[in-house]
Amino acid sequence: MTLMSQKYLLNLSIIISLVMTTLFMGNASAQNPRDNYAELKKLQHLNNDDNRRFVDELISQVNAEPYLKLQAPIYAYIAKLKTNDGNWPEGKQYLDKAIAALENVENDNLVIDSLENISWIFFIRGDYSQAIFYVQKMADYAYENGNERGQIVALNRLALSYVELALFELALEPLEMALALARKTKNYDSEFLAMLYLINTRINLANVNPQETLSLTLTAERISSKFNTDDGYLSRLKGIVNQQIGDFNAAEYWFKLAEKKAKSNHDVRLMQMVSQNMSEFYLATHQVSLSLDYALRSLEYNKQLAHSNTRATLHYLLSEIYHQLNDEQNSLKYLRAYAEFQQSASNENTVSLVTIMDKRIGSIKRLQKLAELKNSLLSNKVTAQENKNKQQFYIFFIIALMLIFCALIMVFFVHHRMLKAQLLLSMKDELTGAFCRNYLKTYLPAVQSRFEREPKQELSLGALIIDCDDFKFINDTFGHAGGDKALKAIVERIATQIREHDLLLRWGGDEFVVVCESVTQAQVCELAKRITRSVSDMLIEYEDVTLSVTISVGYALHDRTVKFDFDGLIKAVDNFLLATKKSGKNNYLGDKSERFAGNHFSNNFSKGNV
Repeated sequence: MTLMSQKYLLNLSIIISLVMTTLFMGNASAQNPRDNYAELKKLQHLNNDDNRRFVDELISQVNAEPYLKLQAPIYAYIAKLKTNDGNWPEGKQYLDKAIAALENVENDNLVIDSLENISWIFFIRGDYSQAIFYVQKMADYAYENGNERGQIVALNRLALSYVELALFELALEPLEMALALARKTKNYDSEFLAMLYLINTRINLANVNPQETLSLTLTAERISSKFNTDDGYLSRLKGIVNQQIGDFNAAEYWFKLAEKKAKSNHDVRLMQMVSQNMSEFYLATHQVSLSLDYALRSLEYNKQLAHSNTRATLHYLLSEIYHQLNDEQNSLKYLRAYAEFQQSASNENTVSLVTIMDKRIGSIKRLQKLAELKNSLLSNKVTAQENKNKQQFYIFFIIALMLIFCALIMVFFVHHRMLKAQLLLSMKDELTGAFCRNYLKTYLPAVQSRFEREPKQELSLGALIIDCDDFKFINDTFGHAGGDKALKAIVERIATQIREHDLLLRWGGDEFVVVCESVTQAQVCELAKRITRSVSDMLIEYEDVTLSVTISVGYALHDRTVKFDFDGLIKAVDNFLLATKKSGKNNYLGDKSERFAGNHFSNNFSKGNV
């Protein structure tokens, strides 16, 4: 071998070594499994070779021992990417693996990640019963473990359940809760998704001003979220809102922008949705040929997702389009496909369609007209009887759907209320039934919002602290059983004096706090007076003796001219309570002459130190 050949081989081996090292470093990404998972979560779409190569490399590693506790979230995320890319067979394969590996996950956030993506895949597929099952699982886990991110995701998914089932009114409350918690914890991704769901909900509600909904899209644009990039979902919603307003040029612009982004990201789900929206848009603007083109495109995308509810909606849309094109043969073909879906649909699919009852009635009328044309051509008694039977069947079918719809609404409404009642119950003091002090963490954000929006300057936020006089004497004399009975009696008496929407809290031991919104100084003073006198008039029967108790009350009103500061208000009230105690007890004192500004006092409560 010549010297030149040896040098050539040596250089070639060096080059190959460098290339292999580079490939290994690039494909393996970070060596730590957690780092690899973090890199995976940065992928929003499988729209380029680098993303697909990274996923394939990760799949080849995920069965190794270091990945055991990460398998469920990794498989779930890959399943979501595959499904959204239109590759349901592979998506289903990884979805099954994710569900099977759930029991190995120990970290709270990884459990939430897994359940979040698993439920999302079922939503994409239109399998609402499974989607809601995993949403409920996620909600239970998040609340049991105090995982705030999981709570926000669960609330968003609950709202999405209502949106997908066309129960739009029920979606508003969980969305408001999700937005409040997301803003409190600065979870911008969840805040942005909640805003998208809220816009989508308002689009489908009657008596909602589209201009106000359009302003929400501008608010959503300002949220810094990884989802608020160039995905196109917000652009699609802007198109729908502008169409509702009547600005068709703007609507077409936003729809086309969303379509462009969906194609760039190879987001099959978004391509299907936008194509359907554009078909409906062109049908409304009497551009029927364009409407047909987009409806057929949407149907093709839908085949990759296999979402049966959406397919049925597209069949009905195509029936309308062909009817306007005077192609009754194709119109009847898609109308029959729509009717066949109605007959075979599961309860979940039926619910999502039952809310468009006017369309269903319209479709039956069209079937009747086509049947009449057929009768006039055939003039046959047998055919006439057959059509009569069909008519009776569809009438019966609609009644059945209405009953199912009503039953499901009741089930979802009752279940949602039960969850809310259970949450409230867990925040109440077992002995007295008053709310626990921790409830303020949930309650105060809404109080601050209403305080800042109160239009009447004479109305403000009031607070009272109620302390039982010489309660240690009662406990020492009659035991804790006697003291407990006295506390319950005091709370029951206070409850008779406050308004229904005032908040009564057990602050600790024998001390209670009442929070009153939208009150005047005179009203707070009068309330303190009534409570003090009412409690002192009580006679409490305990065993063979009669107890009497008195209380001391301090009260104050928040200054409307300063920034909201609840802990400052409580500090002011506490000062008045101490003054009441020093003045001889069984009395009430408060800010009769001036309002106390919150910034005069410590910020202990807002910092979580109280």
